[in-house]
Amino acid sequence: MNLQNVYEKYSETVIVILVLLALYRISLESYLLFHSIVEVASIVVIAAVFLIAWNSREYLKNSYLLFIAISFFFVSWIDFLHIISYKGMGIFPGNDANLPTQLWIAARYMQSISLLIAPLLMKKELNYRKVLVIYFAFTCLIFAVIYQGYFPDCYIEGSGLTQFKIISEYIISLILLASAILLHRNKDQFDSKVYSLIIASIILTIFAELAFTFYIDVYGFSNLMGHFFKLLSFYLIYKAIVVTSLARPYDLLYRELKVREYELIKKKEAQEDLLETLSLVNQILRHDVLNDLNIISLSIDNLKERMSEKELDLSEKAVKHSTKLIREMKDFESLMYIRELVTIDLRILALEVSQEFPVKINISGYCSVKADSGLHSVIGNIIQNAIIHGRADTIDLHMESKEDYCELRISDNGSGIPDKIKGRIFDEGFKYGRTGHTGLGLYIAKRIVERYGEISLEDNTPSGATFIIKFYDSNRDNGCEE
Repeated sequence: MNLQNVYEKYSETVIVILVLLALYRISLESYLLFHSIVEVASIVVIAAVFLIAWNSREYLKNSYLLFIAISFFFVSWIDFLHIISYKGMGIFPGNDANLPTQLWIAARYMQSISLLIAPLLMKKELNYRKVLVIYFAFTCLIFAVIYQGYFPDCYIEGSGLTQFKIISEYIISLILLASAILLHRNKDQFDSKVYSLIIASIILTIFAELAFTFYIDVYGFSNLMGHFFKLLSFYLIYKAIVVTSLARPYDLLYRELKVREYELIKKKEAQEDLLETLSLVNQILRHDVLNDLNIISLSIDNLKERMSEKELDLSEKAVKHSTKLIREMKDFESLMYIRELVTIDLRILALEVSQEFPVKINISGYCSVKADSGLHSVIGNIIQNAIIHGRADTIDLHMESKEDYCELRISDNGSGIPDKIKGRIFDEGFKYGRTGHTGLGLYIAKRIVERYGEISLEDNTPSGATFIIKFYDSNRDNGCEE
């Protein structure tokens, strides 16, 4: 470890120790001055915390820090009155040590309860304006209760601390302990250093409260130690919110990004598990239903002589429709997975698809493209629609390599597609006429093609329709090869 690292590691500790020693020396000369310096320093620290947190409230994703900054700001109001009413200050003539002790207890109750509430709001969106109004009203209520004499006595001259004051310090310590436990349960929401600083601050506050249960004289040693602990606890809050937020903003941002990344990974894993389950169910359904359809088809063949032409036609249409629905389920399943794009010879693929249909299919041109296995279903679906809906008996498949893409044109000589539905032909679930189909075929085709290109529609001359598929590579560069 070099000298620079040693300096950076221990310089802050040395400075803190020197400041505490200086304050102790001041307390020996004038305890009133010591008390004023410590309390004013605490208020300045909290004011800095509030100003930084308030002006960066739009960027603070963790509601805990903003809530603590607001609540401590109002605690500092009470602490300010505690300073100017302290015995010996002379601002409130004839006042003894009871008033500042009452204000101290009121401030510590507000501070501890705020620390207890803060972890409960951590994962919620904080309505900071509402919090401001509530704390302002509550602070005014505390001032009114103390001023009107309804607040219990905390210090009696000659006797020292009252039972209410001592018991309150223990209650406040228990509340602080509970707040630390709640904070620990949510430690994953914090940067590790911020979490450690806040926990240490709460522990020092507990030590301060316990120290304030022993003194008889407001200028006594336990009172001195209590103020040291308080000053240190507020300093740690300052480091947690102000210094860390300003000196290490990128660390905090990086941590939030890591948390978001982890949440996204968990969601992705859950989605992948669900997709695998759906895929398995889909495969089982397709297998079983296709088997049943084969049995039904065979039974229809055997019963042809006993069935009327209408009954036979309806049965065959039902089987064909169910078979097409199973194919669409298979195509839809392919959309759930991002498959790797591979090089496909369009001419060979077109020849394979053409074997599945009983109409004349002309194939011309050549092009090699980047696509996935879903392209087979896309071409097949377009041809099938032309045959069923357009009554086409001739299909032309022409492929051509352009300057920065490859184009496949699928044209038919059927009845074409009406102008009024051309803009909706690729919409999910869109059906035209009484087709009995799902309306998913062309929607799925469009979704598949969008991974590596685009699909569009235009009229064919002299009749029919032409579907145009353009293929690009991952950089939308030249994705075709001659």
